[in-house]
Amino acid sequence: MIHNPPSMAAIELLIAELAADIAALAADIAALAVSVAALQADITDIKAVTDALPVLTETGGTLTTDGTEQLVYVNEVPLGIFRPICVKIDCTNHTATETIVLRTYYRITAGAAAPILQDTVTYIGLIAPALINIDLEPNRFGIRVTMEKTVGTNRDYDWEAFYKI
Repeated sequence: MIHNPPSMAAIELLIAELAADIAALAADIAALAVSVAALQADITDIKAVTDALPVLTETGGTLTTDGTEQLVYVNEVPLGIFRPICVKIDCTNHTATETIVLRTYYRITAGAAAPILQDTVTYIGLIAPALINIDLEPNRFGIRVTMEKTVGTNRDYDWEAFYKI
């Protein structure tokens, strides 16, 4: 009986093809790792931009006039990025017998001793509509909005301020 061993050429060819497939797969995985790293860099850049976007913030309260110039809203030394938007004052309690003066001040240089008066508005008698909106301008060094009752009875005025940080 004669036995012929099988030809190793066919097996060696299959092994060579498998090795080529493994090498191609390794190259694809390496290219994918580079693409993932580039995508992560883009995501990190986008996150840095979106994290730096200002967020609308609000504060408010009630001011009871007393005949002196009183602070409604103040941010004397803003930290970081600061964009004042507006102050709203509810004058529903204001009657025909009151006069109020609203003033807006800005500090335009770092370390300035006091903010500079930019605007004064006087409201005499009934205010219609009852909600006053004071638009604020960009500022880096501080802002102040005040109210002074010059005539009439002391009243409560609700207010709120919006700004981005």
